[in-house]
Amino acid sequence: METNYQSLAWNNVNKYVGMTTNDGQTHDGFIAHIDQDYVTLAIPSNEMMNGMPANASTYRQFGYYPGFYPRRRFYPRRIPFGAITALYLLPFFI
Repeated sequence: METNYQSLAWNNVNKYVGMTTNDGQTHDGFIAHIDQDYVTLAIPSNEMMNGMPANASTYRQFGYYPGFYPRRRFYPRRIPFGAITALYLLPFFI
């Protein structure tokens, strides 16, 4: 049997949403995958600014050059449906 949050998540696949869990944490990201018990959010990374490492002193140390920085843009986070207390759409601007 589908819960209310499962059907709401299915209606908002690939959309930018916010979630609140029963332990008080909030998460925002794109709904990437849904299975029987979990929803997987693709959470955008904010560790970089303008495509470069946040700390300029690490450019040379780790071999980063302007225009090249190996980055991961989204991090997956699995959240069980039983822990969700709120699911809502958020505006996303490019």
